[in-house]
Amino acid sequence: MNDELPLETVNDVLDHAAKRFGDRIALVDGPSRYTFRDLHAQAFRAADGLRALGVRPGDRVAIWLPNRVEWCVAFYAAVRAGAIVVPLNTGLSVPEATYQLAQSGSTVVVTADQYRSRRLAEDALAISAGAGGGLRVVVVGARVPDGALSWRVIASAPLAPGRTVPAAPDDPVVMLYTSGTTGLPKGAVHTHRFLPSLLSARQRLELGEDDCVVLYLPLFHVYALMAGLVLMTAVGAKLVLMERFDAARSLQLMAAERATVVYGVPTTYIDQLAAPAIDATDLSSVRVSITPFAYDLSQRVSARFGVCLNCFGMTETASMALLPRLDDPPETAMGTVGTPLEHLEARIVDEATGAPAPAGHPGALHLRGPLIMREYWDKPAETAKVFDSDGWFRTGDIAQFDQYGNVSFVGRQGDHYRVGGESVDPVEVEAALQTHPLVARAAVLGVPDARLGHVGHAWVQPHRGADVIDVDALRAFIASRLAFFKVPRSIDVIDQLPTTPSGKVQKYKLRALLEDAGDSRRR
Repeated sequence: MNDELPLETVNDVLDHAAKRFGDRIALVDGPSRYTFRDLHAQAFRAADGLRALGVRPGDRVAIWLPNRVEWCVAFYAAVRAGAIVVPLNTGLSVPEATYQLAQSGSTVVVTADQYRSRRLAEDALAISAGAGGGLRVVVVGARVPDGALSWRVIASAPLAPGRTVPAAPDDPVVMLYTSGTTGLPKGAVHTHRFLPSLLSARQRLELGEDDCVVLYLPLFHVYALMAGLVLMTAVGAKLVLMERFDAARSLQLMAAERATVVYGVPTTYIDQLAAPAIDATDLSSVRVSITPFAYDLSQRVSARFGVCLNCFGMTETASMALLPRLDDPPETAMGTVGTPLEHLEARIVDEATGAPAPAGHPGALHLRGPLIMREYWDKPAETAKVFDSDGWFRTGDIAQFDQYGNVSFVGRQGDHYRVGGESVDPVEVEAALQTHPLVARAAVLGVPDARLGHVGHAWVQPHRGADVIDVDALRAFIASRLAFFKVPRSIDVIDQLPTTPSGKVQKYKLRALLEDAGDSRRR
């Protein structure tokens, strides 16, 4: 397993898989099974359909779908057509999706007729109408509203081998939105050059064609897309798709499909470990489980899901960037996030002096290499803030090296927090709260939660003379504007937010208010 896969582009990944693994199962979606050859042929047809629709190299094609085989086909097809794929979170509100589609300049969005209780296709058509009709809406499903196009038709173009748009390693391939310090999400643009580093995880995890992952993490996130779909296609492993996470169902599928690798976040592991079905579920096929920063869960996870490895990754690093090895001792595998993947450099800098921090001393974590994004789309100022003149990417995290060069994660430099694995920027939530006519100012913090890791807690300062703020109504107001995981779990109304003389909110004082009160909402 010491050889590297000679793959330079995402097109190479699918071509290689179809040629080498052919009739092996690539994807399981409900009762349907698709071979690597099936996936390759469907991507070719859909690529021709997208080109017939007018998609040209460099155009942006958005995918607004839950985990379905069409997500995977649309991804490989758009790349085959030379487009940049823009994954959209299915939890986005219409205003949020409108912003990301407009900011990315997407010309096509592939979406579902319905997902759970929501008609995504109708939302997409409303966004298109508001944009003057310049966004083409392609719908997966039997119900195709007026004004939309059918994915079935687009994806049924005659197979025409050899019509692949040539791709070069420096071409952009995917744009993934992430929250930023400005409060508005930023599109992290990755070129095909992320592949060699990502594929080096193959050796560390000893991945091969006999592996299987039950993928309930959403494909619109970097972890599932890159470490799930792309990496598993490259090694010939089987992906079993779940539209949404359900602990009992995920365990059932792991046993039935003989899953060998588990990708999860702390919330999914907590729910699986608490599921009554786990004691009766045969998980003997599982050999390794991977999760970011689940230090307190590692021992429990490893007892059920094979060797547990902590990892470090973010949207800007094309998923996993630092990872232990399978044969590392438990204190390294579960107590650190290992070392950088191949072709990636890491340094830890003393924030006071700018000098390298010695082992055992925390500092700012910087990374450099082709696994790092090229830029934030159409945001040169924000891009310049995170890269120094030598190309080092400032992750915004505090970490430290041990004596062997392994990295331990210490914490975030900013106030971002994660709700069940979803990154939340408090500035974005505060901006949404302040659009309410009764709210003058708002402040948001993440507070610990036993299941989700963190949940949001907000303070709102009313306008002078305003009516009494109904907290439940305010939460409903925010829920119509933000994804559900961004909506604060609890809200306090405060006469005056504590501020510095310059007017900046002093969040440490707000956190102290929670601590002094022994707030029962913290777990």
